[in-house]
Amino acid sequence: MNNLQSWATMATAPILALGAILAVSVPSRANSVEVTCKTNATTPKVILSLEKDGSVKDYIMLNFLTKYFSALNGAQNCQNTAKSLQSIYDMGGSEYLTADRLNEQSVVCAVERRGIGCNHYSAKVLFILKPVDNPSQALYEMLGSDFKQGKPSDSRTLSRTYTNTKPFWWPF
Repeated sequence: MNNLQSWATMATAPILALGAILAVSVPSRANSVEVTCKTNATTPKVILSLEKDGSVKDYIMLNFLTKYFSALNGAQNCQNTAKSLQSIYDMGGSEYLTADRLNEQSVVCAVERRGIGCNHYSAKVLFILKPVDNPSQALYEMLGSDFKQGKPSDSRTLSRTYTNTKPFWWPF
């Protein structure tokens, strides 16, 4: 019987030790990402709220500027975009926002990687701009400062603006 107990002890100890190591070595992760639309100001805004270790920080992702939308359209597009982005974050999907022309319309969409446009099968159109609007310029102007590149894309070298929806400065 002593041999059986000794084998059980030898087998159990490494398993318990491995479990303890795994429990301690799990990296700290954000508890949640919440995407909402704030319409209490003159410009509707898509706000990204990150929660980590009990504290919440808000970031403006998109401003629905009156130059591109009427007040009613801006608020509606803001609400719809927030819902779509929340769904994308929940599913761990698209990594970039980009702007493109699709079926004679200027659109902003979410895509999986740089180099693909809003016509890609996996792209999710978030909202439509006026046909006369330059979609890349509009997206650049609408982006919140934490999501904006240092300067707008140069139309001679890159036809689309891409902005990361999960920037390097995220706390996780």
